[in-house]
Amino acid sequence: MGFSKRNEWKSPLYWQKIDGEWYKKDFTGLNKVLPNEPVTNVSYYEADAYSKWTGKRLPTEAEWEKAASWDDELKIKTTYPWGDDLASDLTANLLETWRWAPSPIGSYPQGKSHYGCHQMIGEVWEWTSSEYVLYPGFRSKFSEYTDKWAINQKVLRGGSFATPRTQIRNSYRNYFKPHERIPFSGFRCARDLL
Repeated sequence: MGFSKRNEWKSPLYWQKIDGEWYKKDFTGLNKVLPNEPVTNVSYYEADAYSKWTGKRLPTEAEWEKAASWDDELKIKTTYPWGDDLASDLTANLLETWRWAPSPIGSYPQGKSHYGCHQMIGEVWEWTSSEYVLYPGFRSKFSEYTDKWAINQKVLRGGSFATPRTQIRNSYRNYFKPHERIPFSGFRCARDLL
């Protein structure tokens, strides 16, 4: 039996049905769920199950970073999906927008990646299918913290609406246990090319 089923999860955390309509409680109060807005408060298990249900999957960490970073025309990796210019209110929903919630898909067309992916930076931390491991040769200044937490975790990428501009970049990573349903977690689906 799956984790979500065993725990009787029927919807993302803080969602509730009122008069046949879905609402979510978030930092701005109780709001109607918008169909074109990233889902939040989901675990890796929920994101993975939904992806499979749609006939897709979660991207690996490497696939996510390539989709966010690679400019195939120039054959270079960029710092942000749109290039190397710092994030702004025109490119991403980050802490400094003070929105405190995800934006509808397509809200930041100037922030698209070179592959045409929208909102890979900001909005929600996106679950990947990759296990969190320290990069080869990485030496933490806080080994008592980093090393012991680098087990049984899944990688999330992209930051969220609560991530400061000074921290964000395509290579920024986060990690959580697969069952955790944090307010800033969401996902995007990937599919194999035939």
